[in-house]
Amino acid sequence: MDDSQFQSGQTETGPAKAVSQLNASLAQTAESQRVLIQEITTFAKDESLRFVNLRLERNGQVLDKLQNCHGIPGLIGVQQEWLRDLVQDYMGQNLRLAGAVRGLTQNVIASATETASGHIDRMQHEASDIVHQAGEQLNQMAQSVNNYAQETTH
Repeated sequence: MDDSQFQSGQTETGPAKAVSQLNASLAQTAESQRVLIQEITTFAKDESLRFVNLRLERNGQVLDKLQNCHGIPGLIGVQQEWLRDLVQDYMGQNLRLAGAVRGLTQNVIASATETASGHIDRMQHEASDIVHQAGEQLNQMAQSVNNYAQETTH
């Protein structure tokens, strides 16, 4: 197909239509990936800030307790409490991140499945149309050969 056919308003067919649909699909995929990366970045930033603020608050509380503790047993008690809170906070953060990644993975799989299903349906429909068009062309060719054969015998 030349450019004049596209400019005259005819619809795309065959390879041009496939390329156009592939371009649209790639553009949609790129946009989805951009949005996904933006959401991941925002989530990671917010979670990091939340965690750092939590740890700063806990560390401030430990410093207050250290000022009021008496002797080595008090110091060891504050240290054990700080270590317990540290481990709990990191474990909690890891669980939050794991849950977010699991949810993200489920969303990506659902989206990919939906997109693939749409592409498969579209491709099956287009294949059916191509087979139908090929059948019509074969019938026209057979009719032309038949007409030619009848004309040559007369």
